[in-house]
Amino acid sequence: MFVNRAAELQFLLDHFERPGASLLVLWGRRRVGKTTLLREFASRAGAHGHPLLYHVGVRTTETEALLRLSDTLAQGFGDALLRIQPLTSWEAVFAYLSSRSQPFGLLLDEFPYLVESAPALPTKLQAAWDASLQHGQVKLVLCGSSVAMMEQTLLDRGAPLHGRRTGQWKVEPFSPADVAALHAAQGVAPRLVPVLEAFAVLGGVPLYAGQHYPKRPLEETIKVSILTKGEPLYEEVPFLLRQELREPRVYQAILSALAGGATSFGELSSKTGLERANLTRYLAQLDTLGLLRREVPVTEPKPHKSRKGIYRIADPFVGFWYRFVYPNLDRLELGDAGVVLDSVVKPALPHFISQAIEPYLPSLFGPRGIASLGAQVPFQPCYLGRHWSRKTELDLLLLSEDRRRGFVGELKWQGRAISPEAMADLRSRVAREETLRGVELTFALISRSGFTKTSTRPLPDERYIDLGAMAL
Repeated sequence: MFVNRAAELQFLLDHFERPGASLLVLWGRRRVGKTTLLREFASRAGAHGHPLLYHVGVRTTETEALLRLSDTLAQGFGDALLRIQPLTSWEAVFAYLSSRSQPFGLLLDEFPYLVESAPALPTKLQAAWDASLQHGQVKLVLCGSSVAMMEQTLLDRGAPLHGRRTGQWKVEPFSPADVAALHAAQGVAPRLVPVLEAFAVLGGVPLYAGQHYPKRPLEETIKVSILTKGEPLYEEVPFLLRQELREPRVYQAILSALAGGATSFGELSSKTGLERANLTRYLAQLDTLGLLRREVPVTEPKPHKSRKGIYRIADPFVGFWYRFVYPNLDRLELGDAGVVLDSVVKPALPHFISQAIEPYLPSLFGPRGIASLGAQVPFQPCYLGRHWSRKTELDLLLLSEDRRRGFVGELKWQGRAISPEAMADLRSRVAREETLRGVELTFALISRSGFTKTSTRPLPDERYIDLGAMAL
């Protein structure tokens, strides 16, 4: 099923329509939907009449890689001679591509595997691009899942192909709004709360999010797809770490500590036993892979220099796996998925979902979030995030560009209606924050299950947002 990715498709189509050669880089973590995107692009761009060849690299020898690519080119161009005499070097491949007089596209998926079999490939491609390919008609798309290798080979300063690319796009996981579109594509009119609950457990990686059928209870998806040995997501996280990282055990220890509640650098160092220099390097690698984020209060004027930063697992599904699967592997290996679901997951799930949603709450109210939520903000937000200090913690804080207007919110994820009197507590806590003095504020209570009745009318600067009543 292909859902959304309209911006990514348009990016590829625009570059394909431009005259002359192009060298595009498309990258992103595994399972994020790059191959599906390329295939959808190929089906649409093919209607323009130019040949568009798709080739996926595999882990093999250089000789075999060249034979496979020669076969792709022979089939795509109907070249009988190339079938008989395959290309035997990368220099021959690039000379062959340069000789084509008509525009064509070549999508090289899993490009890092080609580099693995021929480490000199990026340098050879650079030389060929500078000498001839850039003057020809090829539309070359290099795509890969190994984020570190793609960035080191193609994007970093000093990489052989640095400065040669004509465009690049990092394919990101789905947002909650995209997950809502996925539910709609499955024939269910999406409602905000079920979408957020599914997102909090499965995240936005399409392969993960697609495991949940919104017509069935989320708990059933958890049991069937995550907790049951042999099912798609049961061993997905260890597999991901083994594919991307050289020392998966160390990263596993860090992610487990994060899932267990460690958020500061000191706590992570203590729980993992890693020294400062090593821990810094490992955290940077997890950040590159999109598995970790460093978060600072939105009120910090220089976030990159702030000492108030905390670390959180960036992918909701990875957080769920380390919170509920990893500590219970012994029982799950014995087939006790139902027992673990009932005794461990269900009692803790509401609190976990609330915590998992908090980091995404600001974006839901932003320009690219949920329209019905953004409409509650009486100004154009420029800075979106959360705030914490020794005095209080705020789930949501949006600030205008001049930081003179703010929208502050409290998320209540209980299964019961919330009393509007909670607004007085929010106002009281905000009043103690010196950093917000002088800011014109709007206050919002955000409830999963609505509010109890009250005879008091909300003040003009108050919002009572019932997520459970919102359709999408």
